[in-house]
Amino acid sequence: MKFSLAATSALLLTTLATMSKADSYADAIAEWCDGLAITEPNDNTIATAGGVTKITATRVADEKEKTLTGLDLYSVDANGDAKYIQNVWQGNFTLNERASITDDIPANVAPGLYYYRAWITNLMDGGEHGPDCIETSHTFKVTSGVHQNSDGISYYTESLDDITFFKPEHFRGCFGLKVAEPKKDHTYTVGEHVRITANRDKASQTATLTSIDLYKSTDGKNAQLVENAWTGKSRFTDSFTLKDHLNPAKKEDIDEKATYYYTLTVTSDKSKDEDCTFHSEGFKIKAKSQ
Repeated sequence: MKFSLAATSALLLTTLATMSKADSYADAIAEWCDGLAITEPNDNTIATAGGVTKITATRVADEKEKTLTGLDLYSVDANGDAKYIQNVWQGNFTLNERASITDDIPANVAPGLYYYRAWITNLMDGGEHGPDCIETSHTFKVTSGVHQNSDGISYYTESLDDITFFKPEHFRGCFGLKVAEPKKDHTYTVGEHVRITANRDKASQTATLTSIDLYKSTDGKNAQLVENAWTGKSRFTDSFTLKDHLNPAKKEDIDEKATYYYTLTVTSDKSKDEDCTFHSEGFKIKAKSQ
């Protein structure tokens, strides 16, 4: 991102203020929710439609009082969107260090990736509510059934390696985030400021935004890095907005026939070894009129 301080100081301050506000809120949530985890099901869990699974919530005990108020089952669809399946439990249960419950997975659910969301309320001195925490289990695989062959060996109906049902990126927690801007097929003039907006589901398993890069593609397949638009560490719970001064340093990077897009690199709460990448829709760039 290339800013001219004289021309864009107000814009820079606005962007930094937006990022700072998002970071401050996310930091507050992180502090209140520190030490909480849904440890079961985990990445090794394999369940079947109509079967029973175990959910376990844990916490590191401290002076904050925490109450479990709800537990829901969700799936992750092919587009990386979380879909509500059913409420498992609701009420008020003081979470001291550990709590477990079992759930009957509906018999009619489709094979795919699923996870549990736990709703946890924080209580402050005087009984007032603090920020609520939403903790999730690792995504786990659900198959439509288990069968046994003539040799007595059991096997699942769907292969556990079938990416049609079990997408690796979703299994790593890379879902629940959409790049809403720039808009598809919009044309920007070199020198304009492009708004980059990402919206995040509150229970997404994405964690920290670390970079935004601009790419171009001339053949619809191969992508070339144009420039880095932003690098840093920003945690956000709902949305993130950045305005990039669109001014590629190389003239050959300005191609009116090419398609451009931004890529966001985000860490995942469920995968420490590999980050997530999310892409904006493709847009066009045209040179300034002479």
